[in-house]
Formats: sequence, structure tokens, C-alpha cells
Amino acid sequence: MNLLLSLLLAAWVPAWGRVSPSRRRSGRYYAGVSLSGAVASSTTHVLVLPLDVVKTRMQTGSRLGLMTAAGAVLADAPGRGLFRLSVFLKGLPPTAVGYFLQGGAKFGGYEALKQESFARLRAAGGEELTRRCQLPAMLASAAAAEMAATVLLAPLEVLKLRMQTDAAAAARGAARTLLHISRHEGLGALYKGLAPIAMRQVPYTMSKLVVYDQVARLAKSACVGEREHLRPCAIVLTGLVAGAAAAIVSHPADLLLTRLCGSATASTATSVAECVIADGVLEQARYLMSLGLRGAYAGLAPRLAMASVARHDVGDDVHPIFAIRVAADVIGCAPAG
Repeated sequence: MNLLLSLLLAAWVPAWGRVSPSRRRSGRYYAGVSLSGAVASSTTHVLVLPLDVVKTRMQTGSRLGLMTAAGAVLADAPGRGLFRLSVFLKGLPPTAVGYFLQGGAKFGGYEALKQESFARLRAAGGEELTRRCQLPAMLASAAAAEMAATVLLAPLEVLKLRMQTDAAAAARGAARTLLHISRHEGLGALYKGLAPIAMRQVPYTMSKLVVYDQVARLAKSACVGEREHLRPCAIVLTGLVAGAAAAIVSHPADLLLTRLCGSATASTATSVAECVIADGVLEQARYLMSLGLRGAYAGLAPRLAMASVARHDVGDDVHPIFAIRVAADVIGCAPAG
């Protein structure tokens, strides 16, 4: 995703690596970052949707392995021949729309909040204060932007999970399932997963930011002199490590989201295992603790692949700073501001 986002940013904001701090606070710049993030986030989440379908099955089944879960998903597919493979695209419409909205709000919001924070720090104490407070400002901006994006994502994430865990919902389609949930369960049901989505997204985003920053420093310091040619590989590896670390940190909340928001009335073949109705965050945390380490990390393998391969440098849930940093690190052009 880092390459796609970097290309989109470059197309929208010419010579982005040399954009001055004042121009980085312009409406055109923020619009470009938001649109680039929206398109890149939606595209990459659609590309890894088959892995997401298998991951959900692993989280809702009884300790299924990766291949066993994939086989179970295919076994439930209607029709014959290659058409059956479409079962691995369950939840495609809400995934594409949800992560388009989430990516735009998160990437654009993060960049706007970050630049505003840096401007206030410069006004208060100059470049020295800005340098000292850079990481806290970035983390706070990331958390705030992620929370705003989560509000937009939550209803569509619930809709996606219903379509992945309930054959009847998948047959109805996204629009009719949305109406069905609204009429029979109320609009509040669409935000049932808000807390676990936030518990997943915010730690994912913040941990990936910190891990990338720290590992990138080590990688760049190691790739000097005769090893300079290894720098692009080191940066890509840094993104892989950061993605994996973020996935591990946030995975229990991802499992909780599946258990809370899947359909408890689905057929036996696709029902959510031990579907839990926990109204408060404390009850949800207690439920996770009751699962034990192995239970809380069911479905981790496909999620690691999703986080570390398809989204390895700016992923599911990170920011334009990674696209800018990665491209700048690879071509040797440090962005201004």
C-alpha cells in the first residue's frame, strides 16, 4: 500500500517531498492526502478480502487452522466451478466503501492535526520544542484521527461481518442487509462494534507508528557505506516488522469485534462460536481474558499476512507519514516539515 499511496500523493501534490510547511496546511494538500488515503486504503483492503474471510472463519470456528478454515469457507459456497470462489469476496461492498471513508478521514485528519500541532509548537518554542515533542504530537494526532475514522467505519464493518458470518445476509446483499439490521435491531446495532474497533484500530495505528520509527532508525544507520544499496530492502523490511507488531498488539480486539458483530442467528455452519453479548468495555475485556492467549489470537496468521504483506508500510490503519517517509528514505529525499 505504501507504493500506491506514494504514487497517489505524488500525482496530487507535485514535488510533495519539497512541500513547505505553509503549503502543507493548504486545503488542496489535505484534500490530496485524504483522497489518496481513501483510494489506497479501499483498494488494499479489497485485495486482501479473501484473507479476511478466512480469518473471520478461524475466529468463529472451533480452533480451525488456516487451510482447514479456507476449506470450510469453500465447502459452504453455493454453485459450481469457479463461481464458488466468489465466496472469498463476501462483504466486498461494505469493505470498499467503509475503508474508503475510513482511509480518507484517517489520513487527511492525521495530516491536518499533525501539521496544526507542529505549527503551534513552532509558535510556542521554535524548532527545538517541535523536535522534542514530535513523537507525542504524532501519536496524539494519530489517535484522534483514528477515532474519527472509526466512527465512519463501524457501521460498515458490522455489515461486512454479518455478510461473512451469515449466509442469509450474504444472499440478501449489502443494501438489504443494512435495511434488515436497521429495521429489526435498530440503528444502534450498527455501532455495536465501535468500542472493539477503536480498541483494534488505535493501538494498531500507534504501535505501528512507534515501531516503524524506531526500527527505521536502526535500519538506516546500518545501511551506510558499502551497504547503502541495501537501504530500500531495509525500509521494506522495517514496514513488514511494524505491520506484524501492530497486528499482534491489536488482534485480540479484532477477534472480539468478530464475536460481537457476527450473526448469532446464522446457520450452524457459519454461526459465530460462543457469540458474546457484552455491553460494556470491562465486560468485553473480561471475555477476552477468559479465552486465554490461544483463544484470543485465533486467526492471527492470515491477519499477519494482511498487515505485513498487502499493507506493509502504511497499512490498515496508518498514515501518510509512512508513505512520505518510505519514499523519502528510498530515494534519499527528506520531506520538509
